[in-house]
Amino acid sequence: MKSADLREAFLEFFTDRDHTRVSSAPLVPKADPTILFNVAGMVQFKPLWAGMVEPLPYKRATSVQKCLRLEDIDLVGTDATHDTFFEMLGNFSFGDYQKEDAIRWAWEFVTGVMALPKERLWVSVHQEDEEAAEIWRDVVGLPRKRVVYLGDEDNFWGPAGGKGACGPSSEIFWDLEWKKGDAGPGPAEDEARYTEIWNLVFPQFDQQEDGSRKPLKYRGVDTGAGLERMALAAQNVETIFHTDLFYPLMQAAADTLGVKISADTWEYLAISADHVRAATFVIGEGVRPSNKEQGYVIRRVLRRAIGALYLLGIRKPLLYRLSGDVTEQMRRVYPELEKRREQVALMIKGEEERFLKTLEEGMRLFTDAAKAGEISGPDAFKLHDTHGFPIDLTKWLARHKDVKVDMEGFEKAMEGQREKSRRSVTIDQGTMATGTGGTIKDEFKGYDHNSTDTNILYINPPDKEGKVLLALEKSPFYAEAGGQVADTGKIIGEDFEIEVLGVEYNNSGDRITLGEFIKGKYSKDLKGAKVHAVVDISRRMEIERAHTATHLLHAALRKILGEHVKQEGSLVEPGRLRFDFYHPSPMSPEEIRLVEKQVYEWVISDLEAKAGEMSRKEAEKLGALAFFAEKYGDVVRVLQIRESDTGELISAELCGGTHLDRTGKIGLFKITSETGVAAGIRRIEACVGEKAFGEIGRISDTLTELSESLNVVQDKLLKRVEELKFKLSTIEKERDQLAQKFVNSQVNDILSRAQKIDGVEFVTAKIKGITRNDMRLLADSLKSKRKFIVGVITSPEKEERLAILVFVPDSLVNRYNAPDLLKGIAMNFKGSGGGRASMAEGWISETSLEKLTSVFIEVVKSIMGNE
Repeated sequence: MKSADLREAFLEFFTDRDHTRVSSAPLVPKADPTILFNVAGMVQFKPLWAGMVEPLPYKRATSVQKCLRLEDIDLVGTDATHDTFFEMLGNFSFGDYQKEDAIRWAWEFVTGVMALPKERLWVSVHQEDEEAAEIWRDVVGLPRKRVVYLGDEDNFWGPAGGKGACGPSSEIFWDLEWKKGDAGPGPAEDEARYTEIWNLVFPQFDQQEDGSRKPLKYRGVDTGAGLERMALAAQNVETIFHTDLFYPLMQAAADTLGVKISADTWEYLAISADHVRAATFVIGEGVRPSNKEQGYVIRRVLRRAIGALYLLGIRKPLLYRLSGDVTEQMRRVYPELEKRREQVALMIKGEEERFLKTLEEGMRLFTDAAKAGEISGPDAFKLHDTHGFPIDLTKWLARHKDVKVDMEGFEKAMEGQREKSRRSVTIDQGTMATGTGGTIKDEFKGYDHNSTDTNILYINPPDKEGKVLLALEKSPFYAEAGGQVADTGKIIGEDFEIEVLGVEYNNSGDRITLGEFIKGKYSKDLKGAKVHAVVDISRRMEIERAHTATHLLHAALRKILGEHVKQEGSLVEPGRLRFDFYHPSPMSPEEIRLVEKQVYEWVISDLEAKAGEMSRKEAEKLGALAFFAEKYGDVVRVLQIRESDTGELISAELCGGTHLDRTGKIGLFKITSETGVAAGIRRIEACVGEKAFGEIGRISDTLTELSESLNVVQDKLLKRVEELKFKLSTIEKERDQLAQKFVNSQVNDILSRAQKIDGVEFVTAKIKGITRNDMRLLADSLKSKRKFIVGVITSPEKEERLAILVFVPDSLVNRYNAPDLLKGIAMNFKGSGGGRASMAEGWISETSLEKLTSVFIEVVKSIMGNE
């Protein structure tokens, strides 16, 4: 069973059993601060089990979730089952069916749909879960010896991120070495033989941050079946890397690197395939390789692969080329990959180029350090800090040199760096020491003042880009926090002027200002200098418009949709806001209109927006709402907005940001989009003030241009567009019919020029005026006429350039690989391309049909000679 068929069969199996098919949540969680990446299918459903989403959008769900885990990265390519990026098949029950149905359906799927032999399957249950054991024995009919009892370490799952749903589990195992006799799965050390392919979790507890567990509001079922391991069993192969999910990528890597897949290259190619898969998906979601959070994780993964390839003699960027193979393999299931194909490849290539610049010198240090029989902690830290070697790479290289790494010494050095960084501030491009030696005693004046006279407490020398870091005794500049971006402005001294570019908090909680001199220059004597600090008032006003509007939007959503709406994150920029919130279903156009109208009514009512401090208990008594993931002390700042005539509370939220004093100053408010970011979580984007005016003007201009272009009044634009769509659809159908007739007319002529070699007909064609889709139609027509046929079709695409398509029937892909044929042809005509085994596409430089045919036959004979 192919992996694509397995994936779809799973979803269909549970859809047929009244499960709602739910799309994968983003790999990078949008509403769960406890994890950097989605690590399981259940993550997006945690709020549903906890009763945080009411009413429930569904009681049964099934999904295929993109996941990333790095705990076992050291094992990738060395055993049968471990990878980093994987797809988690899952079916879920929220207060609906329980253990019996979950167990019965799982067994039905693996033995019925997947047709796995029962003698190679084992199950485990939690040592105290006799109910599950009885179901396996009495309902499913498993022999007693095939039901194994294990403890918490093996059969109690979760919670993901240390908080949320968790409970006992039951696992289905696949025996990789079943001919050796019935030993049965046991603790984790038996994993090399018995690999878990399906984990049935029965969530019944809601674990709190302090480790305590409360009963879940909706007990149910959370199952996870890794597609890669399921494919291993379904395809009856030795490892996940032998499945159709990995082996084609390994082959592409081997071809790209110019090596053969063998015992000597297996681990390197497996690492390349796995790590590029992970990088393609993560970067495809907009994450850039960097030194923090998700960006650093994917940098670690890529650099580990680059270092592994170094040992194969690779000294130039090559991994980026493999990302296209990943996209080609996965784009039908995850179409978002296609949209970012080029961007992903460029980012991976950039990371390869950056690391290769320091890799050579780092490898010399590693080689010298390894001579001592152990990589010392300081050397491991230097490789990390100076040469950009993630510790994962150092450990991997050390294993291949049969030396150890002093991890204790490395961690000690890292802790020293972390201590040092507590006296540092991260601003965009890197970390620069503040040199304060302690906490800064500064005072924020920005709630009540847009400017203030103050003193410079300290100022760092400019970096290579001319940027300086400084702290003020009193500051009107808001530091980025709580979703609100930082202020900008100017710091004016007696004979100098600094443009403020941003403000952030460092690890000690100090407010640090980033700026550059636009008049005068740096001097260490500026410490203590008297200055006048002034905020960019127009920009601050646009930020405050967006922030106060965010509070009104939250209140409007709760009023229109219900009080289950809860904020899950926000971004406030000049004139623009983004708001994430709990809601079980997409908003209808009417609901969006009502929310927008309600906000507008509060805006034109010009209500007072009153911000002030109070105790947390007073805020709770008031009913103030807290922002997602924010930490609050005993004294909090609360923004209140009330009806002017009745005094009724419209909104009360804990918020440390800056705001308008009246809602009327928001001006215009316009919702621009409403989308989903995870199960039960929606996102609204909106603009205010000048940006809203510009957005409305843009829409008006577009409608005017369309009206003029189509020669119809605006009231009849929609009708005219529908007429044109119908007309275009009709024309496209007619064109497709004509294209099919045309390509059919070419078939006999092409076949008449076929060259038959070893029972296979090889054909070439060069046809003007056809599209790439027409070329595919022609390939299909030729294959329908001949069982054993391999061909090349070209068509002029641009000046001095031909579009090219190489096709191979499925019956011949083991002998002739379309990408290999295309690669051989392209080498002779300065072209490129790629694809799957049965069809590859690309371009080559202009050539005659005779020359193309000659080169094609030479490539074919070369491949035959290597068999």
